Amino acid sequence: MIDAHSKKKSLSPQRFNLVVSLHDVSPQTEEIVTQQLEELRALGVSRCSLLVIPDHHHLGLITRFPSFIRWLQTQASRGHEIILHGFNHLSGPRKYQHPWKRLIAEHYTAGEGEFYDLNYEQACLLLEQGKSVFQNADLDLSKIVGFIAPAWLLSQAAEAAVADAGFSYTTRLHGVVNLQAKPHRFFPSQSMVYSVRSVWRRAASLAWNESLLLYATQRKWPLLRIGFHPVDWKYNAIKAHLLSSVQRSLQTRTPLTYQEWLAQIFHTDSSRGAAKPDEYPG
Repeated sequence: MIDAHSKKKSLSPQRFNLVVSLHDVSPQTEEIVTQQLEELRALGVSRCSLLVIPDHHHLGLITRFPSFIRWLQTQASRGHEIILHGFNHLSGPRKYQHPWKRLIAEHYTAGEGEFYDLNYEQACLLLEQGKSVFQNADLDLSKIVGFIAPAWLLSQAAEAAVADAGFSYTTRLHGVVNLQAKPHRFFPSQSMVYSVRSVWRRAASLAWNESLLLYATQRKWPLLRIGFHPVDWKYNAIKAHLLSSVQRSLQTRTPLTYQEWLAQIFHTDSSRGAAKPDEYPG
């Protein structure tokens, strides 16, 4: 469904942007996310994309937490983007016939690939439930145009459901997908993200993400994506590298939300003088 080939190699003038996304936002992570937002604001990032889970690990719908709803509404009023991030962020007990799928579902995602292998009907149900929760939380659905699956894992059937549910875009680990285009249009941009479940994973993540940041800078990627997770804040080395990466990126990049970046690319905000889609560099 993703058209990864309809791109040209020229863009003039060149624009360099940064999207910082804060994942797994919920009443259970509000305190840590608040700390992350404060540290990002101190660095000069005033608008982020917030990936909100309606019922984090079945611990309660966000509508059961009035203080969190007020906090979320405040973040939206400050310019942060609200994004639907799955429904409960758990894949649940499933039987996988294919060893590779079982490896991805049970080990790569630690059982959190909620939309990894859903069919169209299953995805539609969860998406409508998520939108309903957001509506009951008095969030402006007209401004919630993005859906990002847990671990970026989204079946083709689920991607079709996301588009049909009215969302304008989704993201994968390797890029951003415009769902309004037919066929869906893919913009390559590998996200920086950290795996912290063991010592060796943390060491590998630090080396990989440093290399990725340097590569993105040298290759002049128009869009750099940096993903924060609440668990990252438990490890000083990961936290320090995240903040350092943002700080270094801000020397040459303008921070935007995903929604703002797509508006820029597709000329929906004419004041930004963005490139047309077919001029986006690979």
